[in-house]
Amino acid sequence: MKLMFVFRGYRPWFASLLILALLAVNLPAVGQVSRDDLDEARRRRDEASVRLDDAVAVYDTVYGELATVTFRLGEFEDRITSYESEIRDLHNLVQAQAIAAFKAGNVSDVGVIFGVDSLTELITGRQFLERAAQQELSLLDRLSSVRNGLEATRERLLEDQQRFLELEKEQGNLVAEIGSLFGALETEFEELRSEFEEAERLRREEERRKRLTALALLEGAAAGASAQQTTGFVCLFNSLYRFVNDWGQPRSGGRTHKGTDIVAPFGHPVVAVATGSIIKRNSDLGGASLWLDADNGTSYYYAHLSGYADGLSDGSRVSAGQVVAYNGDSGNAKGGVPHVHFQVHPGGRGNNPVNPYPTLVEHCN
Repeated sequence: MKLMFVFRGYRPWFASLLILALLAVNLPAVGQVSRDDLDEARRRRDEASVRLDDAVAVYDTVYGELATVTFRLGEFEDRITSYESEIRDLHNLVQAQAIAAFKAGNVSDVGVIFGVDSLTELITGRQFLERAAQQELSLLDRLSSVRNGLEATRERLLEDQQRFLELEKEQGNLVAEIGSLFGALETEFEELRSEFEEAERLRREEERRKRLTALALLEGAAAGASAQQTTGFVCLFNSLYRFVNDWGQPRSGGRTHKGTDIVAPFGHPVVAVATGSIIKRNSDLGGASLWLDADNGTSYYYAHLSGYADGLSDGSRVSAGQVVAYNGDSGNAKGGVPHVHFQVHPGGRGNNPVNPYPTLVEHCN
């Protein structure tokens, strides 16, 4: 979503100062609140909302880059193993060529072969090279090329290992920051919640307007499901959630993202987006997850849950808006920002997913 755009300009210390400022404010009791107090509280809440949106967007980028670097590290390690194996094979071939050349009389001085400290000295020695046949020179060229490839790959591996550590630290900072910002929005302003309803509605409407403008540029599976395929849809979170259009972003194992990651506080209730039947699943990748086969023929997939609502079993019937699970970080999301990985499969589970983002923009505002 694990959150990355002009990422290198991001400064975690700035967000920490903002969080401290938010949490340090002591709000007066409701009966003592003046219009100025309300305006100031609303301003702080709006700043926290903007910072939360930015942090979620940064995290999506970090999460994607971390997946890319992790995949590349595995590739580099495999490549290094392959290079080392090929170098061993080439060493054996070169040694065999050298011994054959000596036996055939092509190398007159036994010291050229047996008077050196290493095979490397042998195959790079001037006397051997002067006597080598074209086949042997070709072998030496290949060995040199493989060695160069090995060295370059090792250098890139070290660079990516360092980048991996940086991204892990960055991800940790963002997990803490997002959790604190959700906490500030949920608790610090609880007493004044009704006073912010209009401001929050306007913020969401403006955000929705921007997103709808961007949706006009999407095509194919990225454009999502039609309204007919998602009839009766309701948002899977009732409040305190954030999401970006992360369809197609890099994910672990060289995959691309085939859903939308919706960020919310850990343990936040997750509801059925439509009326239908539930099937529970668990895997290393998705962790605690479930399928909702809706009555309209579309299937919805929820992953990385922390648990299920009581009384749910395979085949349970649920109504749109009914709590079915709780937000978490299970599966390969462990340690990242708690979120639900959400997929939409028009026509049912056997069909390819389409981008959930347009549907979420329409119904989660």
